Amino acid sequence: MFATVRILADSGPVRVELARWRDRMVVVKRLKTHSPFLIGRIQREAAVLTKLEHENIVPLLGVEKDAIIYAYYPGVNLAEALEVAPIPLARSLKIINDVMSALIYSHDNDVIHCDVKPGNILVRGEKALLADFGFAKDLALTAITDQDVMLGTPSYMAPEQFRGERNDPRSDLYSVGAVLYHMIHGSPPYGGQVIRFLVGDSSLELDPLPAEAQDIAPVVYKALSRLPDDRYQTAQEMLDALKGVLEPA
Repeated sequence: MFATVRILADSGPVRVELARWRDRMVVVKRLKTHSPFLIGRIQREAAVLTKLEHENIVPLLGVEKDAIIYAYYPGVNLAEALEVAPIPLARSLKIINDVMSALIYSHDNDVIHCDVKPGNILVRGEKALLADFGFAKDLALTAITDQDVMLGTPSYMAPEQFRGERNDPRSDLYSVGAVLYHMIHGSPPYGGQVIRFLVGDSSLELDPLPAEAQDIAPVVYKALSRLPDDRYQTAQEMLDALKGVLEPA
């Protein structure tokens, strides 16, 4: 049984609580409805997480019919940090390094996150962890969401994902590029015009990154390419490109 300490988030049919469980603090993602579809989704999230165990992914501890139990890590949600100010460049790159490490691992295990965004990145000391695989696509499992259903967050969403395509790991690389752009620039790519970009308006241009980030700007812009074929093809390739700029031979 859980002993709720406080509610962390309460939106729509899902409530996220900080709770005590088996003599430890945990985060519980709980449904407030008995919808068979939503129960199926939360059970699918648990099924995805059971195959992922990585130092940069918030681990699953347990699952019930209508709830998932995550390990609790005191830290700062990246979205909350960005409300205060842009993240210093060196810190931004360390965070992205950890997120990319998590994605290399998850993609190697046929799992596409599909919702990489600041709100799903926890920064704890010198370490960043990727959280919330609720929208994740496990290529080894039968789909329970129609391909043409849009899932994700538009400011960090690749154009093909906006169209409902969720089978391409390169969509996660676009999202990482969008998060890195936001950390350095102070706002997400295309700002309030992002929907115009996602529906195909090619007249929009990205605001340039600050001068201190010009060395890594080509990596960010490549990750933000409209077409997946124009991006890095794997998470490892993108991470190597970042390291190549920062640590030239």
